[in-house]
Amino acid sequence: MVSFIKMIGLLILVISLCLFSSLTEYENNFKSENIIYESNGFFDNKKVVDSLMNNDFFKKLINNNEFQKVENELKKINSIKDIEVYRKNNIELGFKISDREPIAYILNSNSFLDNSSILIDRVDKVIDSLPKIYGSLENQNRLKIVKIIRKFNEDRVFKNKLEKLWYEKDELFIRIKNLDFDIRFGNVNKLNNKLEMLKGFYFYIYNDSLMSKYEQIDLVYNNRLIAIKK
Repeated sequence: MVSFIKMIGLLILVISLCLFSSLTEYENNFKSENIIYESNGFFDNKKVVDSLMNNDFFKKLINNNEFQKVENELKKINSIKDIEVYRKNNIELGFKISDREPIAYILNSNSFLDNSSILIDRVDKVIDSLPKIYGSLENQNRLKIVKIIRKFNEDRVFKNKLEKLWYEKDELFIRIKNLDFDIRFGNVNKLNNKLEMLKGFYFYIYNDSLMSKYEQIDLVYNNRLIAIKK
């Protein structure tokens, strides 16, 4: 009977040591290569997450399998759109991260604007292919600009051709790449009509090499495009 009790005690001790060893091994083996990372290339969130995982606060949450709390904390990083944390095996975790995708760069605030009108702090680079927004951008204008940029990017002719956008006295102005004049766009009313009128004028001046003759075109009048010559 005594031998049996000793055997049980020894077994419990071995199991305890194995569990402790597993936890220690898990903590020591959590490295950046354990992160499954989906990136669109705009932000280095993998680097940020790697750094945070060395924090005692996050280590404690992970060791307690409180993955939801880890996700909630990491979602506070405004360049992360979504994140899923899950256990791959006894010593590894999976981090599935989706970055936000910026659609414009705001010079005044040195930040990016994504297609949900979220502002994202710029860390280390400007993306030259993105349209630039000049001047101050009030909150109510974010959604309007996002709507316009998305509409241009959905169009076969104007996709990625927006160069810059700015407001003057509550009216939006835009500039198209390779066109040497400003476009007074006004507001987002009748957006489809404005885009079609602009497209027709775009083909007209390209076919006849007339673009250098104009200083500005206006799309603020009802179903009309007004071209102002230099």
